[in-house]
Amino acid sequence: MKTACKSLLALGMALSMLFALTACDDGGLSKEDASKCIQVEMDTTYKGEFDGFLDYYSNMTKSDALDQYTNNLTGEVSNFLYMFGLDDPNGVEAYLSPSDGLVSRAEELYKEIYSKSSYEVQPATKQDDGTYAVKVVVQPIDILHQVYEASETYFVDFFARYEEVDTDSMSEEEAMDWFVNTYAEDYYATLIDLLESKVPTIGYLDDKSIVIQVDMDDDYNVLVTDEDWMNLDKLIIDRNF
Repeated sequence: MKTACKSLLALGMALSMLFALTACDDGGLSKEDASKCIQVEMDTTYKGEFDGFLDYYSNMTKSDALDQYTNNLTGEVSNFLYMFGLDDPNGVEAYLSPSDGLVSRAEELYKEIYSKSSYEVQPATKQDDGTYAVKVVVQPIDILHQVYEASETYFVDFFARYEEVDTDSMSEEEAMDWFVNTYAEDYYATLIDLLESKVPTIGYLDDKSIVIQVDMDDDYNVLVTDEDWMNLDKLIIDRNF
């Protein structure tokens, strides 16, 4: 019989998600339930497919599922901008943020990128200590490799546009305004153009696998560590370029 589960916590993290679940009906979690927990969380977070999530959890709404999906997109776009973006000239933030419109455009592209996520959640196996091990096989998306490899050539025209700009003739305030509102906005628009140009050619790297440990405490809360989720998340879109 299927176990009805409640999600106690679902947090969108910068690189991962952390959640706790409560198995309700039969006071325990089967190996089938352990695998399905991983399946519905991945489908919700990466593909925006909520039906399994809503069917599996008794206390979650479509709004909760949408929040989880959106939080992941926001975090992953932040990661992308951090990896390829410009330093904050004030040294306050990890990177100089582009305008909201460009961020929204990047988020729409990441929806399309994540829709191409490829993974297989395999049947759970019960361990000697009572925990469950769920193996996930992932085909990592290679788009960040493509962006990195094409960036030098793609940005030639961008850098040419600003070769003769004399920032020394500007006041400090004028130079900052030019950098933030002209140079940086054009840089990020070019970067997002590059990202968009690589979406149709998305490919996959060699399969990677990870084993997720699913545990249960004395109150029947089923827990997955944030470390496991972070390691899994790094496989979906490969960042090792």
